[in-house]
Amino acid sequence: MPHLRCRGLARETVVAISETLVERLCELTKSPSAHFTVEYIPSEFIPTRFGGNAYPFIEVLWFPRSQEVQDAAAQIISDVVKAEIGDIGEVAAVFHQMEKTAYYDNGKHYG
Repeated sequence: MPHLRCRGLARETVVAISETLVERLCELTKSPSAHFTVEYIPSEFIPTRFGGNAYPFIEVLWFPRSQEVQDAAAQIISDVVKAEIGDIGEVAAVFHQMEKTAYYDNGKHYG
C-alpha cells in the first residue's frame, strides 16, 4: 500500500516511470518501497462526438493522507509522466482513500 493503477499509457512507459514514481512517492509519504505496487491496466478510451481522447490516468489507492501530501503526490505523478512522454496535456491522478479496517493482508486488517 499505496497501489498505483496506470491506464492510458503504453506498458513500456509504465515500466519506465515505475521506479522513479515509487522512489519519489516513498520520499513524500515516508513509506517503504516494498509497500508500493504499480499496475499496468490496458484500456481503450472510446471517443465520442463529445470528446474522449485518451490521456494518462493514474489511480492511487492508499490510506488517508493530508491534502498537502495528496497535492504533492498529484504533482509528482504529473511531473514523472510528462518527463517520460512529454507535455502532452492532461495527466489525471485520482486518489481513493482506503480505511485500514477495510484492507486485509493474509486475512488480517490493518486497523
